[in-house]
Amino acid sequence: MRKELLSLAIGLTALSAMPHAIDFDKIKSWTGEGPNRAALAVTNDDGASDPKVYVWGFRWADGERPTGEDMFKAICANTDNLVLLTQTTGQYGSTVCGIGVGNAEKMLENIYFDFEKALDYEFINFDYYNTNSFFGQSEAPGDRTPEICAEAVKKAITSECHYIQHPLDQPTYGYPAYDYDCWDMTDQGWNYGWWTSAWYSGYWSYWTITGHSDEWMYSGTGFTGRILSDGCVDGWSFTMFDSPKVGGVGEGTPPSDNPDMYIYCEPKIISGIDDVTVAEAETEEYYTLTGVRVDATALVPGIYIIRTGNTAKKILIP
Repeated sequence: MRKELLSLAIGLTALSAMPHAIDFDKIKSWTGEGPNRAALAVTNDDGASDPKVYVWGFRWADGERPTGEDMFKAICANTDNLVLLTQTTGQYGSTVCGIGVGNAEKMLENIYFDFEKALDYEFINFDYYNTNSFFGQSEAPGDRTPEICAEAVKKAITSECHYIQHPLDQPTYGYPAYDYDCWDMTDQGWNYGWWTSAWYSGYWSYWTITGHSDEWMYSGTGFTGRILSDGCVDGWSFTMFDSPKVGGVGEGTPPSDNPDMYIYCEPKIISGIDDVTVAEAETEEYYTLTGVRVDATALVPGIYIIRTGNTAKKILIP
């Protein structure tokens, strides 16, 4: 399994890494309710000119046993700035294939599966037209592949869950496609955020912190098998390889320990409120109906969303 091979590749010296810089009291976007708290941190700092670590919070009640997968999917559904591509790959559960941060709905409208690229990608063992019995593949999607993948993206939008459940998975086809390098975003999509999906050209490494430690540890399991504990942190960090690797095995690094790199993401902008009122002076943050923040000193007449603390409502600027 990839995680086991990667653990060997990294080596024992990397299993205990830098302390994290997350301050739970600074988390703005919380999903769930209850006394137990965990944090999700995502960074795509590999080669970035201005790398950042994006942070969300998750709560749950006593007696519940949420997993890392439960937290990630719940946060995606409860926010409008996080996108996930995940695939059920076998008995150990699901794999994180791609992550995006930005305007979730607009990004999803621009994320697509590049079928032609997948057909020519030499590392992919999944056969789209014939079953590959050597790897246990029992079905092939054929010419419907682009349509099947597009339907999965559409479902992520219409259900507002904001995560794509990769349809070419192990339960359906006997063997997962592992074609994450071919899930791309249009140039237009980059106006709304960043998106990274890969397996052979790079990968998302998984780092965790327990409530009794302040250091990142490379996860020995996938996020399906990760049981959260109060005060824990899940970190996802992308690493690009110098060249594609067979099996996608490579080294990874945990999120940075530099607190200046941490961005505590904003809560979801509520746009479904019916009341429209005249603007008042005690306002804090203004957003357009599409969720774009605007300068309060440069507003033109129209309807906006105003957020004060954790509350939001529509307002009319006459």
